[in-house]
Amino acid sequence: MNEKKPTTEATSTVQSKSSTIKKEAPLLIWYNKNNEEKIDGNNFIYFNNSQQCIETVEKSTKPIFLILNSSSATDILSRTHSLAQVDTIFIDCQSPREQQRCQYLLQHYPKIFDLFLDRQQLLRTVQENVILYQHQSGNEYLRLGERYSKQSNDLNLALKYTHKALNMYRTTLSNQNHPLVARCLNNLGGIYDAQGDVNRSFEYYEQAIKMYSQLAPALTNQPVSKVLKK
Repeated sequence: MNEKKPTTEATSTVQSKSSTIKKEAPLLIWYNKNNEEKIDGNNFIYFNNSQQCIETVEKSTKPIFLILNSSSATDILSRTHSLAQVDTIFIDCQSPREQQRCQYLLQHYPKIFDLFLDRQQLLRTVQENVILYQHQSGNEYLRLGERYSKQSNDLNLALKYTHKALNMYRTTLSNQNHPLVARCLNNLGGIYDAQGDVNRSFEYYEQAIKMYSQLAPALTNQPVSKVLKK
């Protein structure tokens, strides 16, 4: 799908207010059964024993971000993924082969944010998510998704953050036909389009067009190709 995304200048003027209450930071738990490596300067709780890690997660009354080594992720996922206190999971991959091997995990465990080859990128992404979690603002997730899409051209992270923004808006906004929801749908259409996933791109663009037509009835009779122009 080669058409461009609709403009949001006229329809996104109504912004949801960012939360003024800063939530407590989640616990950062890193499990790797194969070594005892620790990252200096970060507040991780480290485990190389799966049972100890699982018991700590199960007993926690605080939200948790889990960082799992790709070679041992399945030791933990089946026991912890469904727990309410587990908010987000990050997979640290040791090689491109490991990253490829773990792709199936993304389909089975939706709390997994992504599979990371670059350790520094993993650490930056964890810290970004900690800040976003504390502020609980869909706007922050949306802006970060747009930044990765347009500036750093990291479409996978753009996709993750935009989906998080959409989920947050759908949870917190009383009006589901909100310009910010439409903007997320539209952005997702653009990201999937750039990734070459034509069917999914059209699916999200179609939802965005329907919502924009409800927000601005003048768009109802316009061809999709015109609405999708910048």
